[in-house]
Amino acid sequence: MSGARRRRSRLAIPSPQRGTSGARLWVTVALGLACAGPQKPRPAPERPPPRLPPPSSILAVLGHREELALDGGQVAQLVEIQRELDRENAEASESAAAAAAKGAAPKGAGGDGRPARPHGAPGGSRRDKRAEPANAEEALYEAVSENDTRAFLRAEPIFSKAKGQWDRAREIAESYRSDYADRWEKARRPGSGSAR
Repeated sequence: MSGARRRRSRLAIPSPQRGTSGARLWVTVALGLACAGPQKPRPAPERPPPRLPPPSSILAVLGHREELALDGGQVAQLVEIQRELDRENAEASESAAAAAAKGAAPKGAGGDGRPARPHGAPGGSRRDKRAEPANAEEALYEAVSENDTRAFLRAEPIFSKAKGQWDRAREIAESYRSDYADRWEKARRPGSGSAR
C-alpha cells in the first residue's frame, strides 16, 4: 500500500519544469490579450482644401467675346497673352515648389495672400510694402495674381474704347478678380468644401 501511495503522490506532484513553462505561457497569453485590447480607430487625416486654378482675367474676358463684339484678330491676341500667362504661372508653380522645399517664399512673391493689383489695373491701387506670405500656398497665390494683373495690362490696348470694349472688359476683369479672391478666402478656411 505504501508503494501505491508513493506512486499516487508522485503522479499528483507536477514536474517543476512543466509547471513553470505552463505558467509562463498563461502569463504571456494574458499580457498579449491585454495589449491587444480594443484599438481606437485612427482619425482620418484632414484633407487640405482643393487648390484653385491660377486666376485668368483674360479667360474671363474671352468668355464674353460675343458681348464685347471682339473680332478674330482681338481674340487671337488675347489667346497669345493667355499662353504667356500659362507659361508664367508654370514658372511660378515651379518656383513655389522649390521655395517650399527650402522653406522660403517664391521669387517675386511678397504679400498677404490677396490678389496683387498694381496701380492702373482693374481694382488696383499703388502697392505698399507688405508682409511676407504666411506659407508657400499664399506665396504662390500672390505670384499668379500678379501674373494675371500684368497679363490684363498687356491686353488693355487690344480693346476699343470707342466701341465701349475697354470699359466693359475692365468691369468683367474686376468682377472676376473679386469673385476669385472670395473663393480663395473660402478655400483656405479649415474644413471648407470645394471652392469651385
